[in-house]
Formats: sequence, C-alpha cells, structure tokens
Amino acid sequence: MTTTSQFDTLFSSYHIIATAGTDSIKNYPEIFFPKGLSFNPPLLTFYKDNVEGYYNFFIIQKNAIFLPNWLSEIIQIFSNQNVDTTVLRTIQEWTFGLLNKFRILCEIRAALWWWLMFNPYQQPFNTLRILTEWYLTSLTGIFPIIMGIDIGPTIAITALGVLLDLLNRLVFTMPYLPSEGEKFNIANLDQLDNSALADLISKIGEDVTVFRYLPSLWYKYPIPDSLREYWYNKKPEILQYFLINYGNLGIDFLPDKILQSEYHSLVGHF
Repeated sequence: MTTTSQFDTLFSSYHIIATAGTDSIKNYPEIFFPKGLSFNPPLLTFYKDNVEGYYNFFIIQKNAIFLPNWLSEIIQIFSNQNVDTTVLRTIQEWTFGLLNKFRILCEIRAALWWWLMFNPYQQPFNTLRILTEWYLTSLTGIFPIIMGIDIGPTIAITALGVLLDLLNRLVFTMPYLPSEGEKFNIANLDQLDNSALADLISKIGEDVTVFRYLPSLWYKYPIPDSLREYWYNKKPEILQYFLINYGNLGIDFLPDKILQSEYHSLVGHF
C-alpha cells in the first residue's frame, strides 16, 4: 500500500506548485518598484511503500530541470547533502531572490537611459549606475548596433530572465541521481508496477517523474553514518525495511558504532 505523507526533517518535501510568474500589482508603488518573479519550485511529493520503501518521491512538472549526474553525485558525496535538501533549497531561493532584485535594478537603469532629465552621476542614480552598468555594458561591442540602439543591455537582461527561469525549475533529486527518474504519463501508467501509485498519479492527471527503490549511490558509496544513526535511533522501521530487503547486498545499513561493536565482539571469540 502506498501512502503520501509530510515527513520530518530528513523527509522534508516541497509542496509548491511550479508556476513562475509575477505577483499582481496591488498598489501604486509597485508600479514603479515591481516585486519581479516569485520563487515557485516544482512540486515534490514523497511517499512510502511496503515494496518500494522510503525516500521515494515523484515530481509533477514536465519542464523541470535537473543537475547533471556528475554534479549531483559530487554534492551528495562531498557536501553530505544526500537526503535533506533544505540547505540546497535555501541557497537556490536566496540566489533566485538576489538575481531577481538585480534584474529589477538593471531594468530600472536601462529605462533611465531614455530619460535624459535624470543625471546618472547624481545620487541615488549614481549608486544604481555603479551597481548595474558593469553588467549592462558587458556585451557592448559584441552585438551590432541596430538603428543606433545598443542591444547588449537588452540581451543581458534577457539572460538574467533565462537564468531565473532555470533556477525556478531546478529540482534536487537527492538521494537519487537525476537519471534514475522514471517518466510516466496517463497513457503509459499500465507500465507502472505499483497499482496504488498508478491510481494516485491518474487522479493527479499530469505527467510525473518517479524516483523510487534504493538509490544507486548507496550501492556505490557507504551510506552516510549520520543517516544510519538516525535510522537506528529514531526510525527503526526504516532500518528494518532495508535489512530485510537489501541486507544480502553487502551494504552497511547499521551505524558504524554498532558494526565496530559487532566486529570487536567477533574478534573476542577467537
């Protein structure tokens, strides 16, 4: 039986619908000082299943983007970001917010080029010029002048918009690699070997990418000891599931201190 749930810290999920867009203008100041794009990452739904186990999830968004496999692997192994992606999501959100504010400043500075009554070397316009002009003029001379207009700043602002869109659609798939995702839609749900999950997806009525079973990196590298400690001390049902279903694969699911204790106990018998 498959159930969806809002898990605790190590099972954190992001139930946010991914529809990037600008908030509606509510007052006159927002006409001149827009908020810009809102940060709405793709919807992730975690579920647990008697067969597929824990840490399974699916993504509801066809245009979601993922990190390259090699980069996701490096982050998981060397940065210890293997289950809880809260830190990564926070960095993503802060980066999105800073770039969004910078884009707004660039748009204001570009607009002021057309208003000659504003002296760009007087405050507060001089500060705005210092903050943005290095970027807006970075493409000057690379692209041709069209009808006397330098299109470099326009392309620079457009590039910021593209980067913001990519950040808004970026999904972290830890503890899985992005290539482990299985894509399903309403037409091919009969290929899904989990009837309960297929029924859930059919009710959603959208294409999904499913990540399930044991992550491939846990075959290749030792499972982080902090995670195994967590299973042993707080989630014995997870530890029991892995030991029963994957205990014959030579993967250490018990924490290091327990394994060392068993080793010393075994040595003591000789």
